[in-house]
Amino acid sequence: MGKKKQVAEEDLLIPPQDNRICGTICVCQMTLILSCVAVVYLTVAVYVPANKAFSSGIETDPVMCITTRSAMKESCNWTTCGEWCLSKGTGACLQIFVNLRQNGSSLQFQNCTNFVNKTCYGIDTEVAKNFTCIKEECKNLTGIFNCTKGVCHNITDVFECEFHNVDPVMKCSGRRGKVTCMEINGLFSCNKGGCEKIKAPYNCDRRCRDIPTRNKNVILLSGDNVFLSKCVYAVNSTSKEEVWNDSDNILMASCFKANYTANTGIIDAIDCVNGSTLSNKTMLGDLSNFTYLAYLHYAEAELNRSIAPFDGDLTISNESRLMINLEGCVNTLRDECKDFFRVYAKDGSDHNARARFPCFFSPMDVGQAVQRFDLDIEYKQFVFAFFVPVILLVVSCFILTVCQKSIVVGDDSKMRFKCLTNEDTGKLNPHNEENTDAL
Repeated sequence: MGKKKQVAEEDLLIPPQDNRICGTICVCQMTLILSCVAVVYLTVAVYVPANKAFSSGIETDPVMCITTRSAMKESCNWTTCGEWCLSKGTGACLQIFVNLRQNGSSLQFQNCTNFVNKTCYGIDTEVAKNFTCIKEECKNLTGIFNCTKGVCHNITDVFECEFHNVDPVMKCSGRRGKVTCMEINGLFSCNKGGCEKIKAPYNCDRRCRDIPTRNKNVILLSGDNVFLSKCVYAVNSTSKEEVWNDSDNILMASCFKANYTANTGIIDAIDCVNGSTLSNKTMLGDLSNFTYLAYLHYAEAELNRSIAPFDGDLTISNESRLMINLEGCVNTLRDECKDFFRVYAKDGSDHNARARFPCFFSPMDVGQAVQRFDLDIEYKQFVFAFFVPVILLVVSCFILTVCQKSIVVGDDSKMRFKCLTNEDTGKLNPHNEENTDAL
């Protein structure tokens, strides 16, 4: 057998390239790719929402929204807030409905003294102790409990409930009781594990005792807060007309916010509705409670529209869909929707104050309201998100095109600029080679 003839393999050497040329091409290619990806992503995240906002017809001046109800659904065609816009419309969703109305009056109270801000806390279900019936934690319940799918919270010390009709007693102790109470919903009056469901009509108001009413003639209710003070007169902040003075009566109103400036003795209250007056003789004693004040405001006080309009006169829509923005979703992936629902889904079903907040709507569609809307921000985001990636894309394409036209690969596999090379050999001209080496 003959010996196999060995063929020497020639080492293929690639000469070192000019780092400036290679670096420029690589950076431009990377910029081109990233710009294209950014344009595709921003089309969904910025361009389409911005165009929708520009053509929505939503008024830039906010109105007021009051949450009327919230509901969790297994599937839905719209949602108040979704954590990722690309997955919108899939899975369970929470829907919030609001009462939509025009803003109330802005009032300024003058020469105020003895200002008090009393906060009447309700039950925070996220931190309150849970009694889970499936775990046999409901067998000794005693008091008034608010239950949702078998999970109950004691509201006895916080709320005062008046009711007349109840369902038959259910035993929540023992194996049978655990099964009976594992899905209970509503308000229950319990005694040692025997619970009666409270039937409508009933009324539960926060106790919030020890509200100092002595020597006060202005009482403003604001969600969980009660503002009290003694003032000389009040003016409408817009018209500057006097709407009330200290003439042996007490002014009551429901306001969104109230700020007191101690050095000037001025209270500025915004979005005040249901302005009314009450005789000084009605408010007896030094202390009162939240339930009694609410009762006086809505049952005993005499409505005075010249102080602040009645909320029914300002209603735009009794029930509108609330969305965090026009898309009903966010792309930050920072649990924004969880925080949003914690604040804006308060519909009063837990006997706390309903959420009340500024929102925006379009006169062409009063059935929908959005909580976040700012055309100036939308415009700035659109300009930045459009021009930055597009300019980078155009510049990178231009540089790559210039490189394609002005760079050649010589016989030695080395990239060089055409203006520095010999057209026949593809190598640097002698004088250009010296200049390149010097660099």
